[in-house]
Amino acid sequence: MTQDTPTAVARWVEAVEAELELPAGSIDVTEVLDLARDAAHHVARPAAPVTTYLVGYARGLAASSGRPTPDEQVAARVSRLALGWQPDPT
Repeated sequence: MTQDTPTAVARWVEAVEAELELPAGSIDVTEVLDLARDAAHHVARPAAPVTTYLVGYARGLAASSGRPTPDEQVAARVSRLALGWQPDPT
């Protein structure tokens, strides 16, 4: 990573939030990056974006249905799943 990566990511997130008409600061970037890291390192690299999408999708479904789903617990549960993931024995 370059020195300005956090700044670039922050600017990118702000631009995407504005484009999608989301509230500013609507995601915890560190949480998303940590989740992506766990999936990439313990499952497979392509699992990183898929995993972060699935967690966001689950949160969106919970929010739209009125189900109470504490945000931090969703990502933590999936991170624990990734950290304990055992590859196929092939």
